[in-house]
Amino acid sequence: MSLTTGCCAARNRVRCGTERCYPARVARPDFPFDAVLFDLDGTLVATDRFWPDAARVGAKRAFAELGLERQLPRVSDWMGMVGLSLEEGFGRVFADLTAEQRACLIERCLEEEKRLLSDGRAAMLPGVREALEELRGLGVRTGIASNCPQYYLDTMMGDLGLERWIEHGRCLDTPGIGDKADMIEDLLLTFGTRSAAMVGDRAGDRDAAWANGLPHVHLARGYAEVGEDVLAEATIEGFDELLATLRKRTESLVGLARSLELPDAALVLGITGGPGAGKTQLALDLARELERGGRAAQIVGLEQFARPGAGPLDPVRIDTQLELTALSERADAARGAPSGSILVLEGPGLLAPALAPFCDRIVAVEVEDELALRRIAGRDARLSGPAALIAARAEGLPAQAAFEARYPAAERADCVVDGSRPFGPLQSGPVTS
Repeated sequence: MSLTTGCCAARNRVRCGTERCYPARVARPDFPFDAVLFDLDGTLVATDRFWPDAARVGAKRAFAELGLERQLPRVSDWMGMVGLSLEEGFGRVFADLTAEQRACLIERCLEEEKRLLSDGRAAMLPGVREALEELRGLGVRTGIASNCPQYYLDTMMGDLGLERWIEHGRCLDTPGIGDKADMIEDLLLTFGTRSAAMVGDRAGDRDAAWANGLPHVHLARGYAEVGEDVLAEATIEGFDELLATLRKRTESLVGLARSLELPDAALVLGITGGPGAGKTQLALDLARELERGGRAAQIVGLEQFARPGAGPLDPVRIDTQLELTALSERADAARGAPSGSILVLEGPGLLAPALAPFCDRIVAVEVEDELALRRIAGRDARLSGPAALIAARAEGLPAQAAFEARYPAAERADCVVDGSRPFGPLQSGPVTS
């Protein structure tokens, strides 16, 4: 099926949503993400309806074929494999077997699984159909990232009917894919956005999301093992809570815009913060909310005002690296635009005395260095190599720390936003006068 396979051609595309690229904002009613990505087993599919039975029968066949006498694993052992690659899952439970014996065991278990699936044993988990139907109606892009074989993904997309709502699926058989983090990366590139959230039930889903700098929603009713730590940006008990959880970002954006008390006149709104803080995505999302409220909004990156050959913007020396005249002309033009127009100026260092006067309001985004580095690793380093991460550690974050010590956001910004809470609440500091 064309919807379930992928050749990773998207890896050659220019990544959107980074510091220098602002993809087109698609107007959608009351939803803050361009895409939602899903794990499959334990998230969309009730794997417990067929896998333990199939694995038990397949294991009996394999043991007889191999001449092995041993106790069958418990149901909890079989379910503990769900969400892992076949090699990892069987390697955990059957560590005493040789690679050849495990290969035979896997083959027989998969044969039984195919038989049960062909008998119609697969089913979606409660609330999945309704949530996917609503996402489709909103025009949200949807994808699957699963540590499963291609036949299994095809079965769930076709026979179970997920292809009605899911645009693209990636699995371990997808060409060019090494792990679930690769699947998520390829889906983001295919969709041309970084405005996305990952939904899953295992720690591996969270790790793959974080490896791409994405927030993760943990489905607590899934198949995570007892004691498996799945720290995530949000946790839900069932799919009936998913869309409300994701929409909390919209509620927070609306509250942020309201707290800024923006006048009706044309103005310049600054969004600033250090590397990996999330200022670019906040600028995109806030501009979209302002447009939903009837304001015309345009985003401009501060980098475009850097002098040729000046190199990366350093917040400490930013006043000497900018063409302030050009920036001043742009700000004046924005204020002379039709009433209600907003120029969203996004970039580092806007709290410096040389730059702050260009903005009528300034929102500062703050995160801890650990989270900033994780986002930079997932946003930039996965595609362009480790140079961006090395530069952030050695230069970007130390320079930002020195800048913040000199120009504290709590004293100079109109509002301080906690960039670590993608689903809100966003505002972490009072609006200053």
